[in-house]
Amino acid sequence: MPSDPPSVFISYSHDSPEHRERVLVLSDRLRSHGVDANLDQYVESPPKGWQLWMEDEIEAADFVLVVATETYEKRRRGNEAEGKGLGVYREGAIVSQAIYEARQNVRFVPVVFDAADEAHIPVFLKSATSYNVSDDAGYESLLRRLTGQPKVVKGPLGPRPSGLSPRPGSPPRPVSPVGSATPASRDSTLRPE
Repeated sequence: MPSDPPSVFISYSHDSPEHRERVLVLSDRLRSHGVDANLDQYVESPPKGWQLWMEDEIEAADFVLVVATETYEKRRRGNEAEGKGLGVYREGAIVSQAIYEARQNVRFVPVVFDAADEAHIPVFLKSATSYNVSDDAGYESLLRRLTGQPKVVKGPLGPRPSGLSPRPGSPPRPVSPVGSATPASRDSTLRPE
């Protein structure tokens, strides 16, 4: 159950200054709407070091947003120049291990800024609902997910009606107490003569 306010860690790759800015804008927007979003740009130099900081943030968050891009997926899979993209590589390993151990996913949420990036959602998140936050509708859907406010709420279950008649023209079906007879013994048409 998410805390109140829900806490969110944003895992993303530093593709470009523009991409870093749009991730920061997303985080700030979530914060302005009551979601305790966190990302590396809010921290200058964590005392424990970046690796432990990442682990702690991922473990503590109610949700982890994974911002999928081609660069994120490339770095997560270790297909980057040596020494580059190590943060994403480590975060991706932590997230995939957490899902593997839990045998389900309720915390890790794939997010894209462009529909083309849906192709780069990590394989362990492909079965999860993804959110394209490039417009207000996609952002609102994500916000609803994080704050537990679904767009459609199931109505209350009413009482079971009594006295329902069978369909016109359908023969009545005999009802036997449980264990009293086998289906074949109840229906004389199935017995050999």
